[in-house]
Amino acid sequence: MKFLLACLLALQLHAELVDKLAITIGQQVITELQLDEELRVTALLNKQPVVRDTATRRAAADRLVQQLLIKKEMDMSRYPPPTDAELNKYYEGVVSQFAGNATFEAALKSYELTPSTIKNHLTLQLITLLFIQYRFRPAVDISDQEIANAYQREIQNWTAMHSTPPPPLRDLRDQIVETITSQRVDYALSAWLEEARKRVDILYLDKDLE
Repeated sequence: MKFLLACLLALQLHAELVDKLAITIGQQVITELQLDEELRVTALLNKQPVVRDTATRRAAADRLVQQLLIKKEMDMSRYPPPTDAELNKYYEGVVSQFAGNATFEAALKSYELTPSTIKNHLTLQLITLLFIQYRFRPAVDISDQEIANAYQREIQNWTAMHSTPPPPLRDLRDQIVETITSQRVDYALSAWLEEARKRVDILYLDKDLE
């Protein structure tokens, strides 16, 4: 009887450790383990507790789906992937947000993560950033009139909040251009992702993620 109970317990523990498919995107898959890693990595980077409620898991799943769609497009379009130097710089930037390597290593242990896992997730993030840079930013064209209009709105906001004169356009031009560029890139990326989703079969095996 004790032997039988031990076997049942072992089978139960094994079942809990077996990773399950959460989402399929064409021939690609996202597992429950990958999803949970995304939750823990995001919590670590934000220096927040790990949250596993439905809304947070759906958001994490959506990020992973987007990253896989973008990686597939990067591979098909033969955009250059991030170099080891770029990845290492990105990784070191994350480490620098903590008070030294010892603190970062302690945080990794606390979130049950490894440097390799962090680098894998950062690689997908870098691929997304490079895709945006290659695909959408060069297409953004901003006229002088648009910059002038945006500056007028900045002046109105400044006047409502400050008693001093607003900065001249030359001091705000780069900031205005970047703001408009980011808005247009976000819109273009959202439109691209919407179309990309239509071109592939996405199946949510974990129905809570839909």
